[in-house]
Amino acid sequence: VAGPVLPETVDGVAPKEMMRQYWLKQALRATEACDSTRAALATRDQVTAYQARVRQAFVEALGGFPERTPLNAQTVGTILRDGYRVEKILFESQPQHAVSALLYLPEKAALPAPGVLVPCGHSAGGKDCDTYQWACIQLVKSGIVALVYDPIDQGERMQLLDAKGKPLVSNTAAHSRVGVGCILLGRNTATLRIWDGMRALDYLCSRKEVDASRIGCIGNSGGGTLTSYLMTLDPRIRAAAPSCYITDFRHVIEKIGPQDAEQNVFGQLAFGMDHAEYLTLRAPAPTLVCSAAQDFFAIGGARATVEKAKRVYGLMGADDRLSQCVADEKHGFTAPLRAGAVGWMKRWLLHDD
Repeated sequence: VAGPVLPETVDGVAPKEMMRQYWLKQALRATEACDSTRAALATRDQVTAYQARVRQAFVEALGGFPERTPLNAQTVGTILRDGYRVEKILFESQPQHAVSALLYLPEKAALPAPGVLVPCGHSAGGKDCDTYQWACIQLVKSGIVALVYDPIDQGERMQLLDAKGKPLVSNTAAHSRVGVGCILLGRNTATLRIWDGMRALDYLCSRKEVDASRIGCIGNSGGGTLTSYLMTLDPRIRAAAPSCYITDFRHVIEKIGPQDAEQNVFGQLAFGMDHAEYLTLRAPAPTLVCSAAQDFFAIGGARATVEKAKRVYGLMGADDRLSQCVADEKHGFTAPLRAGAVGWMKRWLLHDD
């Protein structure tokens, strides 16, 4: 007679939850190990050695990066606005791999001005999302050059099309599909996304209107993920403000589980990199964590992570260079978080507090 193979629960867990609970326990042990290793840091030299080790492990997990090739950048259009102009840009992050972007240039500002990169979150329209446009407008109205660019499979960069030229898949689903091929190459969707961002920084720094010694990066949601990656790996980013992403992996795994491919870097917890490392690897560079109190990226994890990293900033004599902006909002680059991020750029790039 056919019947259940397993009882209703095994060690108090329903059979369909057994694998999830197993991996959750593994992940929690790894996050505790991360916290323990970080908490043992006691001197500036120890912090510096720790930063170098974890950063190298991060790059190795990503499979390294391609060589820099000519950007072949071109301006394909210009939009005039009140007090600024917007240039429509195309550049190649890799040969024949075009990136579409918008460059916001102030008409009345001391040049060369600071430049801020704005990686997009997971909006289907990419850089045309209103909140990212508003962030760029706030930056350019403050006298800062802003560059916002489309991620792969968003905005103008759809890759898999049907016979009529319509996208078959886009956004996070497409990123995860790209991730399948990346796995076979020992890489990650994040590798491609980070390289696009680094080459966008190359373009931004190449503009005569930009002071390459005063570079910032702000981004929300998936753009907060990219801001976290880029600020950890690219030393040109002097000031950074990731929004609606930083929390900790314990809360991510318990509350929302795995995300799309670019947010799952192989072995990340095993080599000691929780969300706090995105901040501690930055120390002593100025970093603002923008958080929404009602976000699915748990505010409890965000607060705890900032406190953990704050101790490391203290060891580097830079307590004032790590801060947090919290808005009583749901997930999104809402007005209070945009104001916080832009204000942070003005503080550290324009010396306007």
